[in-house]
Amino acid sequence: MNSPLGGIWFWLPLLLTCLIPEVSSSWWYMRATGGSSRVMCDNVPGLVSRQRQLCHRHPDVMRAIGLGVAEWTAECQHQFRQHRWNCNTLDRDHGLFGRVLLRSSRESAFVYAISSAGVVFAITRACSQGELKSCSCDPKKKGTARDSKGIFDWGGCSDNIDYGIKFARAFVDAKERQGKDARALMNLHNNRAGRKAVKRFLKQECKCHGVSGSCTLRTCWLAMADFRKTGSLGTAGRVCNLTSRGMDSCEVMCCGRGYDTSRITQMTKCECKFHWCCAVRCQDCLEALDVHTCKAPKSADWATPT
Repeated sequence: MNSPLGGIWFWLPLLLTCLIPEVSSSWWYMRATGGSSRVMCDNVPGLVSRQRQLCHRHPDVMRAIGLGVAEWTAECQHQFRQHRWNCNTLDRDHGLFGRVLLRSSRESAFVYAISSAGVVFAITRACSQGELKSCSCDPKKKGTARDSKGIFDWGGCSDNIDYGIKFARAFVDAKERQGKDARALMNLHNNRAGRKAVKRFLKQECKCHGVSGSCTLRTCWLAMADFRKTGSLGTAGRVCNLTSRGMDSCEVMCCGRGYDTSRITQMTKCECKFHWCCAVRCQDCLEALDVHTCKAPKSADWATPT
């Protein structure tokens, strides 16, 4: 029988290849199962019990996540487009990104974070679009509130970010929570960083009501920022090397946002002399240095640190 979700047999293996790097490409044989979500969830190798339970209960959420895989994969490739490893996906790989995720590296840390963020983004968006049975718009955004511009009414459809984060944490973290080693803890940390990045960039959008757009009344809602902005505050305030052409350069580290330069003075050892026998005596000198730090992106009108 055909799946009522229009091809969950296609999206679920793709999704889980991202979340479980050691799964092999042999998953694709399951297209022959005919699309039953129960058969799919029971036969995907590598799932822990909690993940299988969620897969059975929420096949529509699994499909929503799968539809978002291409989005964050493309973003990963954009972020690494000038690096030796560019987040490429090859048919011959054992997983979506091959063996690179089996090592503890900057690349694997980024992939875990951006995939976790992608899961939150996809679920939250599906909630707002009415595609999921288990959630809808944020039910807490009702009534009247106030911001720096005055009083407004909550209206429209605020993105239900809390549901997206809750489901993503339960599903994505389930496998790592069974491990106690350093790699499992690192993966959990990166998963959490990805989830927090999505919430951090929630923005308040408003529509004015009044004569000739006078904004006598405002209706506002919360919406997720464009996925490309997720976690981009990570290098704000970081010291960069103005003369370098490598990864520590201001151009690369600051992601094109520019940098600030400040002059500082620091105490250094100078005029050092060797005295027989056997000591080196130096004087204390003040030295002026230019320090370059990455600019932060323009702050959103509404942001909640998490």
